[in-house]
Amino acid sequence: MRPRTTAAVIAVLGAAIGLAGDACHVASGTTHYDVEGMPTVWRSAVWFPVSVGLAVLLAAWVSDRSGFPAARRRTRAEVPAGAAAVLALYALTAVLRHQPTTVSVVLTASLAVLVWAWWDPSRGALLVAVTAAVLGPLAEMAVSAAGLAHYAADADGLGGVAPWLPSVYFAAGAVSSRIWAAVARDGA
Repeated sequence: MRPRTTAAVIAVLGAAIGLAGDACHVASGTTHYDVEGMPTVWRSAVWFPVSVGLAVLLAAWVSDRSGFPAARRRTRAEVPAGAAAVLALYALTAVLRHQPTTVSVVLTASLAVLVWAWWDPSRGALLVAVTAAVLGPLAEMAVSAAGLAHYAADADGLGGVAPWLPSVYFAAGAVSSRIWAAVARDGA
């Protein structure tokens, strides 16, 4: 697949997963958008899935060029399973909204590590996952501080965002780390 086509597929997939997961958060009352009149898609501010799509694309592109060896190569046919694993974790966080922080963090962190270990338990994928687990929540903290959106009072214990949020970004980073090769070259 040509690089531009690969990039487009990855960005659209990231945006779709971001949109579906965010729709779960909006439906559960976990996330609230605070700017009136902002265009929305599926009740999410339009900039959110675009931002997620671009972040997934950046992680995939940088990972592909990093030179870190993969522990496990993935094929194009396996991409939906990786995306579904991330989306399932994302949706689970909406269900966990009223659970104690310890329970939700332990459960989501454990599942995120399982996603990494299943998808590609390499150092390179781990580096991308940890980077995503730090940068993603920091970006959402900035969004909250800017007054664009906020998490519900029972889900904002980590600098204004949910304490389980690093787990979602960790899993997304792990899958993003090897998705370029799977989409572009069918894992070859």
